[in-house]
Amino acid sequence: MEKIFFQLYNLVLNDKVLKSDIIIWLQGDRYDRAKKVLELYKKKWAPKILITGNNISFDKNIRPEENNISLKAMHQWLIVRGVKKKDIIVDDQSMNTKEQAENVIRMAKIKDWKKIILVGSSFYQPRALLTFLNQAKKLSWPGKIVNQPVILKRTEVPGGRKQSVKKLFAEEIGKIKKYKNDLVSIGDGIKYLDRVDDKK
Repeated sequence: MEKIFFQLYNLVLNDKVLKSDIIIWLQGDRYDRAKKVLELYKKKWAPKILITGNNISFDKNIRPEENNISLKAMHQWLIVRGVKKKDIIVDDQSMNTKEQAENVIRMAKIKDWKKIILVGSSFYQPRALLTFLNQAKKLSWPGKIVNQPVILKRTEVPGGRKQSVKKLFAEEIGKIKKYKNDLVSIGDGIKYLDRVDDKK
């Protein structure tokens, strides 16, 4: 499984950025993903930003391995750096990746978004993509998911974490097995990213 996972990982990291309807900032790893989100917005790859997560699960008593930041802090970080308030949408009802995918894809369908840019951390992005693809399939959303993860070195410790990227990366392989019912297969993820017609 590791070999095929690395194949997916490399495709995710090399996904080409495309003009999209919205940038999705997945809550997690404190502000590690923030600069990427802001850069994509400032370069006009998408006109709006959607922050998705909640104001509960970042509490260290609920997720002892994480010391995260609130949606309010994420929102304020963007405002201070020049993002217009009208360009920020907040989903505060997502307790995990599955719920983030459900809520974002449902919104994409309602608002007729054709392309969304997904911003997570590099070690986590493959599972996020597989989860979002599963929801797109379930909800019959035909749009395109563009991966723009924040690249973290294997020796780095992500914001609010205690373990290095190397250890978290190994855990992700286990989580893909654990949550397999909520994801499309790694093979399907590779096919999705490898399709010629999806690269435009």
